[in-house]
Amino acid sequence: MSGSDEQVLAQPLQHRLLPAFYYQQSSNAPIFNGDINGNVINDFHISTLDGLPVSGLQLLYQHAAMGAMHESDERYPPPLCHPGTREVVVVRIIGWHLDSNRRKKRVMWVHAPAGYGKTAVAGTVTEKLKAMRRELGFTPIGATFFFWRTSPERSSPTRLIITLAYQLAQSIPDLRPRIEAVVKSEPDVIEMALEIQLEKLIVEPFECLPGYDAMPNRLIIVDGVDECINWDRESRMERKYAEQQEVVQIRVLDIIHSLHSHHLPLSFLILSRPEAWIKRHLESSRFQEMVEHLDLQEVGDHMNDVKRFVRVELSRIATSFGLEGVDEEWPEEEWLVYQSDGHILYAVTVIRHIDDPYGDPRRLLKDIVESSERNPAISHSTPLSSLHELYRQIMRSCPERNRTLMLEILEDVVAFRIRNHVRKLPCGMAFDFLDHLARRSPGSGIKALRPLHAVMRFGNMDEAIYNVFIHSSFTEFLLTPLTSMEFSVDRGRGEERLLVNMLNCMGSVTMDVIIEQPEEHILFALNNWCHLWSRLSNGQFQESRSSLIQMIQKVLALDLPACLIRPYLSIDDAQKRNRYESPFWRLFSSPTPSNFLVETMESESTDSEWGPFIHTVISRTQSSLDAAFITLLRATDLSDCSPKATWLMACDCVDYLKEVVTRADWRENGLVQELRNPRPKGMVLFMDIFQQYTPQDLKQYVYMSLVRNINPIVDREEHPFQDLVGVDEIDAALSDEGGELVA
Repeated sequence: MSGSDEQVLAQPLQHRLLPAFYYQQSSNAPIFNGDINGNVINDFHISTLDGLPVSGLQLLYQHAAMGAMHESDERYPPPLCHPGTREVVVVRIIGWHLDSNRRKKRVMWVHAPAGYGKTAVAGTVTEKLKAMRRELGFTPIGATFFFWRTSPERSSPTRLIITLAYQLAQSIPDLRPRIEAVVKSEPDVIEMALEIQLEKLIVEPFECLPGYDAMPNRLIIVDGVDECINWDRESRMERKYAEQQEVVQIRVLDIIHSLHSHHLPLSFLILSRPEAWIKRHLESSRFQEMVEHLDLQEVGDHMNDVKRFVRVELSRIATSFGLEGVDEEWPEEEWLVYQSDGHILYAVTVIRHIDDPYGDPRRLLKDIVESSERNPAISHSTPLSSLHELYRQIMRSCPERNRTLMLEILEDVVAFRIRNHVRKLPCGMAFDFLDHLARRSPGSGIKALRPLHAVMRFGNMDEAIYNVFIHSSFTEFLLTPLTSMEFSVDRGRGEERLLVNMLNCMGSVTMDVIIEQPEEHILFALNNWCHLWSRLSNGQFQESRSSLIQMIQKVLALDLPACLIRPYLSIDDAQKRNRYESPFWRLFSSPTPSNFLVETMESESTDSEWGPFIHTVISRTQSSLDAAFITLLRATDLSDCSPKATWLMACDCVDYLKEVVTRADWRENGLVQELRNPRPKGMVLFMDIFQQYTPQDLKQYVYMSLVRNINPIVDREEHPFQDLVGVDEIDAALSDEGGELVA
């Protein structure tokens, strides 16, 4: 779990709090180096507050995944077990941690399939141990980290050690000055590999404490290891998703093993699904002597837990609807407990479904019973069969005339998670974009999904779109045709349709209207179509040549230079500069940006059938890129751009120039010729371009032209050509050519 099991066993449900049962709102933690999604190349700076350098602890705070902590705003209210449930498990975990026997195993792995309340157990253990602080005389919880696969900040281990170190500095006061001293003396520790961070931020500060081995034991809780799915950059992740998530999850376990090996006064509670690679690793000889295993399915009376939960919730619903007592109004109560088979998520989802202010809860529950009785074999064929059948029943509750639209919008939502920035958009804004892009009437997307309120969050339209599905098991269900049957959704089909919609609306963007502010959904399309194209190039385009050709033809029909220019004009300076924030980062991170549209066809460039088409596409792309950057350099009829926008233009231009200079005739290229004669209005962009890592041959060629033309740029005290290799020799050679031309 898993982060996705959050609040499976929550406090007594009330209708107004139901959407928060698996509550995960977008994090308020500051991100100073952009979206963290693995091996990020950070544009590192020591941040300041009010112009003053921050303390070491403040620097940790700035780079920690604050949303991953137990008491974070992102997770509020924190998932807890329903009163009176999971008591045996909670007591056993607390007893294990407080056991003073130094020979005990210091790592406990709690595992169970999706929906068994693992995160709720972790939250309850945290709360109960914190409540014992006065009795114990110290804070028994050292740190917590709750992974969550759809959260850009919590689906990667990039911030794991920083976040744990920050909390340990808070929970163990003696550690604070030592951790702070490390960060002050080596602020670049924030960028170092996790293993080095582990040594410098946790191990060494502990070992500097006299008598640290006699300190009381603190518990570190790491929940949802199976939810940790990102390590490498996203573009590479998509190609080998399964292998990558195994690698990153094993690395998290190895980091815990390394920390344990130093014999610090720490215990570790790990919670996850029993994925084969996790189970194999934790049962290997390396972990055998240190890990205690706890199968959540085998401990406690799950049926009684579900019965207690169902009784309380049905009583609440009966009261809120003005019905009689549970026994009179809910003869299906016993059936519901039996059908759950101790699986709390099943019971929770049923309660959500029938707790509908616009429906009759008695009728809704009867429909579920009757449907299950018609399919008894399906309902119990596998451990999650009952849950999957329940999901199908919920989807069947949608009027048949609306089901095609409902499935289309579900595909849109799954496809919408294009990049981290997009995943954080509020639900209301995301659905509005999807409706406009698909040319549906406003609000029709939300309306079509309303019957799915038991499995999706619609109560708060400010909720991040990545968190719209209440539980990851529902997403997995939708994407697995074997379980969802007639309700399966195809991510690739959704991404392809979304790209078509984007390209269609981009047709209104031309050089004639370039300075006019486009509608929000058009600007969204302009900012994100390259990212979506990159995803499809790693999937759908490889499987369907006809789809790729159709998309390329749509792109070539656009005023492509205008579509490349317009997004830059809307970039503001609200956040720190981050290379990955460019709307065209996917395009220009390609080794040959001109080939971006036909990368999946490159092997056929000499083919008699496709060769001419590929060469035409590359030529058109080159001319569009040249035209876009030349226009930006001339900047005669464009509004002023923000410094951040100009910097991103320069970064993208330099990446394109790296390709240009590989051509035999690169000196004749129109963009190169424009750089030889910079114009006053394009001077800021020109300077930014040559302050980047510009190819040396190009830089030398442009510098020689500037000197020959007696351009005042080279007279400045500081100009971007001063670091040019052999600049003195160049000046001397040019002086010999004609000294009177050299200023």
